[in-house]
Amino acid sequence: MGNIINRIGFTMSNSWLYGLLLFFFTTSFIAHSAEKDSITIQQNNLKIVFSAKEAGPIKIALEALKKDFQNVMGNVPVIVDKPDRDKTVPELVIVNLASGIQKSGSDTTKKLDGFESHRIYADPKTNRIYLVGNDLRGTIYAIYTFSEEFLGVPPLHYWSSWVPVKKDEIAVPADCDIFFRSPQVRYRSVLPGDQDFFTPWKEKSEANQNVWLETTLRLKMNTVETYSTILPAYKLTDYAYLIDKYGLVITSHHTSGINTSFRTWESYWEEVRNRQAPKLLLSNDKEIKEFFRYNAETVHRNGIENLWTVAFRGKRDQPFWSVFEDAPEGEKERAEVINNYLQVQLDIIKEVTENPKPYVRITFYDEIANLMAKGYLKPPEGENMIWTYVAARRDPYPYDDLVNFSPSRPVKLGYYMNFGFASTGAHVAPAEGPWKMEFNYRYINNKSPLYFSVVNVGNFREFVFELSAHAKMLWDYKSYNADAFLLEYCSRYFGQAHAEEIAKIYKDFYAAYWQPKATEFEGMERQFLFQDLRYARAFDHIYEVFYDDESDVNLNPLHKIGYESVPGRTFRIDFEHNHSDNQVDALLYGMRQTIPKFESVAARSSELMLELAADKQIFFNDNLRIYSYYMTHLSKSLYHFVLAYKCQRDEDVLVRNLDLAKNEAIRAQQYLFEGEHGLFSTWYSDAEPLSRTFQIDALINRLELLKDQAVKK
Repeated sequence: MGNIINRIGFTMSNSWLYGLLLFFFTTSFIAHSAEKDSITIQQNNLKIVFSAKEAGPIKIALEALKKDFQNVMGNVPVIVDKPDRDKTVPELVIVNLASGIQKSGSDTTKKLDGFESHRIYADPKTNRIYLVGNDLRGTIYAIYTFSEEFLGVPPLHYWSSWVPVKKDEIAVPADCDIFFRSPQVRYRSVLPGDQDFFTPWKEKSEANQNVWLETTLRLKMNTVETYSTILPAYKLTDYAYLIDKYGLVITSHHTSGINTSFRTWESYWEEVRNRQAPKLLLSNDKEIKEFFRYNAETVHRNGIENLWTVAFRGKRDQPFWSVFEDAPEGEKERAEVINNYLQVQLDIIKEVTENPKPYVRITFYDEIANLMAKGYLKPPEGENMIWTYVAARRDPYPYDDLVNFSPSRPVKLGYYMNFGFASTGAHVAPAEGPWKMEFNYRYINNKSPLYFSVVNVGNFREFVFELSAHAKMLWDYKSYNADAFLLEYCSRYFGQAHAEEIAKIYKDFYAAYWQPKATEFEGMERQFLFQDLRYARAFDHIYEVFYDDESDVNLNPLHKIGYESVPGRTFRIDFEHNHSDNQVDALLYGMRQTIPKFESVAARSSELMLELAADKQIFFNDNLRIYSYYMTHLSKSLYHFVLAYKCQRDEDVLVRNLDLAKNEAIRAQQYLFEGEHGLFSTWYSDAEPLSRTFQIDALINRLELLKDQAVKK
């Protein structure tokens, strides 16, 4: 700069004039450089422009952004209400177009295109970076996009044990313009299903409860599916208020018409109406309608953003005829009852909300899907009625009702996919993978553009990879590809140097699961899998009959569970496919096939983990290596358990294999405990002892009991 001044012919004797011109040229040079190259953000040299009048959910996102700045740059920027005329300090301007409180830049070409659309762009002339959202969630997404793109904070930073990369400055290119059009799918919902790990963890601290909601928004999902949220005195559960606090939409489970199921029937009559609850009888039509109306009024009075659900099922995940004493026996007659009450609920919602066309969904789950496939179910239609089809129970693939769907129907489409089925699916370790997810969703989207989606993510932690892929796909089908996403995911969380190798190990992990039955759905891969809860059910059923018959061993001890409406669906074991004549031999065959595959993945994971940067190893271990060892030893445990059962007449073989089964179960548990650290220090050890989920302690105890019985004999 001194050379610039000297070339103009000024000397140090003109000190005051020199100083004035030096300031002018310095300022001009910095502004010119910024306009040409980038806007540079340095420590203690940034203002965030944000109005305190903005809605609470955006304020929560702002607090998260402040923490991100603290983690990465070591300081929290100054927050101001409006832009400053002083252009020497960069400003990050947060704009919610829907509220109109803060104005965006003067560049009229930087437009948005609809709901949840958002944009980040630089205006080097004013030294400002604009984070603009079309609405509340669009603004939240803009904030988290900036954090990801420029501070390097990944959406899964809590779950991945992310270590911040410290930065002294951040350069935002002068031509920066990151634009997200509206997502293709309007409602993108997560459903924490079985929560035996999740619930105790959330209850440990308020922070834990908030972590997953923030993650849901960082992944750009926008809805949470809940179970019952209705309380007396026209109140909702704290869970419902918390979801709403974060700016997420609430929708209710397929058991819960108008935000609750018949599980709250007794409490409604006793606590709201101060009378004894009438019996659950279809003949009590007046009382049923009163119950529905109270639930609708409660939701409406609370003013939450709610996607309505209509459903007529039992108290839990069961058909209505399991709890109504006067339910008809025939399928057509049962369907007529459901048809009637779906329409009743829809009419009540319209009356309470005074909206003739509310968005309302129905989910065709289990017995509902069967009735739909047979043409007996006649759900309401309409331009805002969302027919939510379900990936077939036990193994997710397009079911008959969806295959039969005609796009000419005047309805919108939704889809529900389970990453972790409640009784027989993946629970402790993921199994389905993003490829199966993509196949399902492309199938339904080819029928008609999808409007709603929900995925069951179990305890959440086990399915963060699949959930990340799901969120990416739902925003833009055209740009999504499962293989490309996997590589991107591996690069982001484990480093680019080993991303391709890790991606290959991920694919081999999912391919290691035993397929007890050949694929039937055209074009689909790995349709039927033996997930870890199927292992659990096999342990259960064989334990029930162990030592039962002194003369002969039952070689087909596995049976259907719950309200199973499709024969053979619980386990899907095909004898011919497994070169066997019975279930026991098929299980032994299957474990012999799958054990070396999981062993190979486990060994390669251990070898590769040592080559990763130290800050990448923890999540690699949590998200891949542990699961491969868990499934290796769980498979070996089941193999030895089944062999002991088959050969129980030979005491030496019996005792030796029960010992081996127990040792393998212990090793499986030991590998899981490697995932207990930091935020997740009690993830497995505090698990709720729910009978339908897999608890290794219970298995180990059973194996000890069986061995004791063998020795006593």
